[in-house]
This record gives sequence, C-alpha cells and structure tokens, in this order.
Amino acid sequence: MALARYFVFERKHDWLVTLDGAPIGRHKNRAAAVSSAIVMADLMGTMHHDADVMVDDGGKLEIAWTYGVDMPPQLRGEAA
Repeated sequence: MALARYFVFERKHDWLVTLDGAPIGRHKNRAAAVSSAIVMADLMGTMHHDADVMVDDGGKLEIAWTYGVDMPPQLRGEAA
C-alpha cells in the first residue's frame, strides 16, 4: 500500500496537519496537532497503509511517529 505521511507545522500562529499537501487539521498548539496526526496515521495504518507523522522542528523535519514501530495512542492511554 501507499505511504500516508502526515506533516505537522506552524503557520500564522496555528499548527496545521496536512496529508498529500492538503490541510486536514488546524490546532492551536503543537501537542494537539501531533496527537491528531498520530490518530489519523494510526487509522491509515489499520487500513494496511504505511503511515507516519513528520513534524517541522525549526526548519528540520523529524519523524514523530511511525505505524508498526511506535505504540498506538490508545495503548499509551491517550485520547483517540
């Protein structure tokens, strides 16, 4: 299956979550945006897509979460 890569970055005081260049989420802080992106990536992973979350960290992209490698949010005790 195709890679579902979610990007999280700050724009004009909001944190955006994008997939394939399209914004799919807008949040007031980084933590909420990353959490939202992880939930979406986890869902794509359950549908047999390779999925991960990349976060802009001051101009450098970092992998924040990868399906099948990192623990799903619901198993970490986070809200889905």
